Order: sequence, then C-alpha cells, then structure tokens
Amino acid sequence: MSRSSAPTPTVVFFLHLPRTAGTTLARVIERQYSSQATLPLYDSSTGEELGKASAERLDGLRAVVGHFYFGAHRFLPKPSPYVTVPRDPVDRVISHYWFVRGDRTHYLHEAACRMSLSDYVISCDHAEPNNDQTRLLCGEYHGSIPDKCTDEMLPVARKHLREHCAVVGLTEDFDRSLIVMKRVLGWSTPFYARQNVTARRPRKPDLSDETLAVIRAYNRLDIELYRDASALLREQVTAQGESFERELRAFKRLNALVAPGHRIMAAVDHLRWRA
Repeated sequence: MSRSSAPTPTVVFFLHLPRTAGTTLARVIERQYSSQATLPLYDSSTGEELGKASAERLDGLRAVVGHFYFGAHRFLPKPSPYVTVPRDPVDRVISHYWFVRGDRTHYLHEAACRMSLSDYVISCDHAEPNNDQTRLLCGEYHGSIPDKCTDEMLPVARKHLREHCAVVGLTEDFDRSLIVMKRVLGWSTPFYARQNVTARRPRKPDLSDETLAVIRAYNRLDIELYRDASALLREQVTAQGESFERELRAFKRLNALVAPGHRIMAAVDHLRWRA
C-alpha cells in the first residue's frame, strides 16, 4: 500500500477524570504507545495546546492524556476516539477530599483542612469536586468552560460518553476495563501497578449516614452518569464474547506475578513525569 493510501493513525484521547485510578491508566497508555508518541496535557483546559503543536509532533502522536475537558479532539484532523474511566461518585469525592488535605499546593487545601468532609462538599456547592465527571465529560457549554455543573449538562455528558468513547471503563472494575481496551484498541497485555493511591483514608462504611447523604445530594448528576457508564461497560464486555472472561482471569493471575516489577517501573515513571 502506498503512503498516500495508508489509513490515518488513530490518536486515543484519555480523558482522565481526577481521582479515578487514571494515573495508573496513563502509565499503561504510555507503555502501549511510547512516551514519544504520548502527549500529557495535565495543565490544559480543552487541549488547545494541540492547535499550536508542530506538524512533526502531531504526525507521530498516538495518545493524549490529561484532565482536559471533552472536546480536545477538535484540534486534530486524525480519528480521535476517547477512553475514560468513571468512578463511584461517593468514593471519588472521599478520595478527592483526603488527597487535597495532603497536597499543600492544591487551591482547596486550606478549605479541606479546616472543614469536615460534609462541610467541604457543601461549601464547594456545584463546583469541584462535586459532579466533576459530568462537567469534564460535558466539555464547553454554551461556548465556555463551566465553573459549576447544571442539570442541563448531564444529557450532553451522556451523549459524549456513548458516542465518542471507544471504551468506557470503571475504576471499580479496572482489570475488566483494561482487557476491553486491549481488545478494542489492539493493545499488548496491559500489565500495571497501582499509582497515586491515597492511603489511610476513610471508606464509605466508615462515614455517617448524614455525611453520605450530603455527598450523594451534591453529586446527583455524577451518580446518574456513573449508572450509564456501568451499563456501557456491561455492553462492551458482552460484545467481546465467551472468551473474554477466560482472558480476564488469566490476566489477573499474570498481573499479580509481574506487579512488583511494575511498581519499580511506576516509581521511575513518576519521577520522570514530574521532572
């Protein structure tokens, strides 16, 4: 096949929803496509940096990862499917709160340190961390990046999830999500070790019913979106056929054996990405 008739390479956009095991997946993606072919956009809003990238950089690009809002694909002429991994919204908010308390550089650090979890959620109203997943997956709304999330943004986020995501995973079903990505995107076996995990934080059973009710009330849209994501993952797994569960079981056994080595690789990757 001549160069002119060769298919245009796909660029995978990983929309990394904060506090969803996305750091672990970002490293998996980098190993699948190489660091040279992966562009991290963690200080971006909508991926506008892509519009300024050189033709040479774009020609070799295979993956973009970051906390950007949905819509970054518009800067590329190449086919650009998304992958994303939503998380149970209550667990995500708990993780966010304790992560922010431990990060002195975060703009919400002082607020999180002086408030209880429920007071923190109430004080943030419909802004970060509440309904973050809906807001990011909605992207620009009426021509601008929204500070707060509204009911009208949920149908848009749902549409993007179903129509633009090649794979929708779940943090709570991470291994199954990875094997779907392997099959759909043509990856090699995606071995990994967990990264950026907030240790020694309370879990849902440790919290009062009142605190849980507050989190659910302020993350109602993300709860609805998470139901959609769960249904989409079930559909994707069903479409893979009977051999899927056998491959998943084998992957879990093998990953448990190689995970110690990947923890060392992950530490090296972390230091390099921070440099």
